Amino acid sequence: MARGITQNDVDQAADALLLAGERPTVERIRQHLGTGSPNTVTRLLDTWWKGLGARLSAQRRTVELPDAPEPVAMLAAQLWEQALTSAREHAEAALAEERGSLAAARLEADARVAAAQQASETAQEASAQAVAALSAAQERLQERQRLVDQQTGQLEDLTRQRDEALQRLASQEAELSALRARLETQQAEAAAEREAQATHLRAVEDRAHREVDRARQETRGLKQQLTAMERAHSTRLRQLDAELVEVRTSAAQLARDLSAERARRETLEAQQAELRRSLESALAPAPIAKRARARTSTNPRPGRTAKPAGAKTSK
Repeated sequence: MARGITQNDVDQAADALLLAGERPTVERIRQHLGTGSPNTVTRLLDTWWKGLGARLSAQRRTVELPDAPEPVAMLAAQLWEQALTSAREHAEAALAEERGSLAAARLEADARVAAAQQASETAQEASAQAVAALSAAQERLQERQRLVDQQTGQLEDLTRQRDEALQRLASQEAELSALRARLETQQAEAAAEREAQATHLRAVEDRAHREVDRARQETRGLKQQLTAMERAHSTRLRQLDAELVEVRTSAAQLARDLSAERARRETLEAQQAELRRSLESALAPAPIAKRARARTSTNPRPGRTAKPAGAKTSK
């Protein structure tokens, strides 16, 4: 909010203009301050002009030189009087000009007052219109207020729902945190178990590799033994085949020899039987020979012949 000008503001502005060699006027004071109404500035400037003489007298007393020589003091007093006279004439001229400006300002103010009165009448008409518009606006405001109250109720309901949702969300977040912690624990346990299983599996694999290597070595040795046994078996089979061929050959030869021997034996037996018969026929009388031949024909015994009566048995 803008602050109104004071007597001190106008005094300082007038002194500054006077020191700058310019005559203080209402418009120059307003330009120097940047604010202030003409009536206020005029009233305060008149007060400044009225106090200017007393201020100059006070300054005159301050410039007296009690210890200076009399000619110097007289010359200084004369200069000061001339300065006061010049300042007074200058101030009176400025005051006359200010009074003219003040009269013009008063005329301008009267014109503004008249315009303001006319504007006031116009404003009264506008005020009546504004009152009607205000009444309509109040009705609209009441309607808006009703809508605002309704929306406020809806907003409170939504706020309550939001708070409940936030509570549920906080509960769900707590549950989620617990589940995450449980999951991390289970993951750590699973990782440890996997590591243990991997260690056990590596140990089993290492043992299996050693067993496989040992089995391979044993298999290699068994294969070598089997190869040697197969070679020995093959050699033995060849030997047995050769012996079997030899045995078969010997058996065939023996069979042939046996057949030949049987044939010779049968031939010899037949020849022996024939010789016996011939011998019996030659040695025995005819009836005895006939009986002998008859016995021989009825009960022949190879290798044995009937003995004649009275003959000795040969051993």
